[in-house]
Amino acid sequence: MNTSYQDLIRSFVDKYGLSRGQVIAEIEKTFSSMLSQWHQQNAVAMFSDDRLMALGYRENIGVVEQTLIELSTMRGWNTIKRILENNLSKAACLQKVAQYKRIEREIRWGKIISQTSDGGFYVEIEIENESPVFAVCPGNHVGIHERDDLMVGQRRAFNLRRVEPVFLKNTPRIKVAVDRVSKILVENLLRSQVEKRDVIIHCLARYVGLKSFVESSAFLPKEVILATSRELNEHIQVKVVKTARGCRN
Repeated sequence: MNTSYQDLIRSFVDKYGLSRGQVIAEIEKTFSSMLSQWHQQNAVAMFSDDRLMALGYRENIGVVEQTLIELSTMRGWNTIKRILENNLSKAACLQKVAQYKRIEREIRWGKIISQTSDGGFYVEIEIENESPVFAVCPGNHVGIHERDDLMVGQRRAFNLRRVEPVFLKNTPRIKVAVDRVSKILVENLLRSQVEKRDVIIHCLARYVGLKSFVESSAFLPKEVILATSRELNEHIQVKVVKTARGCRN
């Protein structure tokens, strides 16, 4: 492979956090698509013997002819590079979304960084071994009882509600939505403070800002219940049941 392609692939791997194989596949796909449009024939670009080559296929009187497309004298490199970078950016975004999808409905702590126009908050969420991720907690996902108490700079617990890709002016972005009102936040807050990993905890009902009714397959220490109650600013009633029917792990 010549030096220019080595440098290009290496720079894309570093910039977008994709594997070398992913970058090469995206280069081949982008070149194939653009060359097919420009030459008005089916074109396939591929790396062979460490070099990028392209072949064109055109039917002539029932016979498919194969021609070599010369890349060294080709124009439009800047256009291809711009399209390629956009495609790689989308691929990197989708890869991150798939990664974060695995932790949806889990508890994450985050720092409130600003308030939204609807009474919600923008939050800097903590993800293990990752740079902080910016998320939004809409006003309808914040309890009315704590809207005046939650302040910029506070570190609070949130439920990672939804992760999805969005495109702003064709630029891919990751949209992360969190909440403070779900029943699963009660469950995960309690579970995160219990040493036994096999305990089953289920929030039967939650009246945000008032009281949550919880069933547990094992005794929960008083300090765990009180800590959860303080974090959510509501009463937590826990009932120990031998058979936690319908409970979630």
